[in-house]
Amino acid sequence: MKAFITTTSFGFIATDEKFSIVDKFLFDKKQAEMLENIRQKMIPDEEVELIARLAKRFDEIVIETTAPQKNFLGNDFVDKIIVEKNTIHGSYVREHFDEIISNLCEVNITESLNIAYNEITKEKIRESVKSNDVMIVESINSLEEIEETTGKLIERLREWCTPYLPELEKLSNHETYARIISENTSRENIAESGVLDNTNVVLSENYDVDIGDSDLEIIKAFASSLHSLYETRKTLEEYIDVKIKEVAPNMYDVAGANLSAKLIAHTNGLENLAKLPSSTVQIIGAEKAIFRHLKTGENPPKHGLIFQHPSIRGSNWWVRGKLARAVANKITIASRKDAFGNEYDPDLKVELDMRIEEIKKAHPFPERKKNRNNDDSKKGKRGKKGKKEHGKKRKRNKKKLRKGEYVY
Repeated sequence: MKAFITTTSFGFIATDEKFSIVDKFLFDKKQAEMLENIRQKMIPDEEVELIARLAKRFDEIVIETTAPQKNFLGNDFVDKIIVEKNTIHGSYVREHFDEIISNLCEVNITESLNIAYNEITKEKIRESVKSNDVMIVESINSLEEIEETTGKLIERLREWCTPYLPELEKLSNHETYARIISENTSRENIAESGVLDNTNVVLSENYDVDIGDSDLEIIKAFASSLHSLYETRKTLEEYIDVKIKEVAPNMYDVAGANLSAKLIAHTNGLENLAKLPSSTVQIIGAEKAIFRHLKTGENPPKHGLIFQHPSIRGSNWWVRGKLARAVANKITIASRKDAFGNEYDPDLKVELDMRIEEIKKAHPFPERKKNRNNDDSKKGKRGKKGKKEHGKKRKRNKKKLRKGEYVY
């Protein structure tokens, strides 16, 4: 004889071969906890007790579950257990679910399920908030949006103020420009305050373009808002710096705070980044270039986000590919140590610096591209047919990459 165990939202239902209910275990107040355990493919003690009761009456116990058979190896009645993903008896229980649950217990099915799943959702939210990864991802995304916004707004402020204060165009620092306009605004106030004393900017006394007080107030309010965004950006940068030191100290050493945060945000978590090979880490952020390479045969990208690493960005173009590979290797090792090892290794930074110096010394000049047609053995051996073919203009197949046509 066989018994069939089906897992439902309200408990474990056991039926015989004739679809009659022979035993059960209802979750009652532990519904949310039990559902979460089942989702994680754990075997609850209550299910083990149900199997023990059924084993006394039945020769085989068929359990409908997605958990593997090995999860039941520790059970005393493992010889009687058969694991299947879908059973006819499970389909029968689900088809008559409302009727079966109503007969087994007096409960409002919809209301009870809502309460249980709300508890599960709240618990997941609590866990995600505790994770430092979430804070890093949100803060770096906010920082990038602030940088994009300030870039547009400072351009607008400069265009707005140039007719009235053309001399301030010499100020290259956008934050200083916004601060001066927000604090002083008018030409008279700027000249009297002395904020330009340490700069190469001098306001002309003969410039007589005037703006009304109401217009100056609007400009001042706009500049004040922009200046506060710059202050927020500075606060976020400090926060990210502290968080990365705390969560990923090895990555902080190897890649810096901002680049580490961007890589973590792009992969949606430190663990996800740690699971990637270094070849993927090297081109994270260059997805468009990758697809263009696959579609048209253009040269593949040498680097993605890691181009922002100072050793790559400030180096000669012909060694950037090699440097990107070296940096990606160390970032991969550092992320794995931070995610799974929880150990700080100061040697990673030293090894990376040594490798960067080796690459730069080994490649002081760009390599020449190899010419496929430059074959000395074929010189002087062209016949009439060879001359005709030589005279034709060869068409380059863009979809086929040739060896030696690009150099890292």
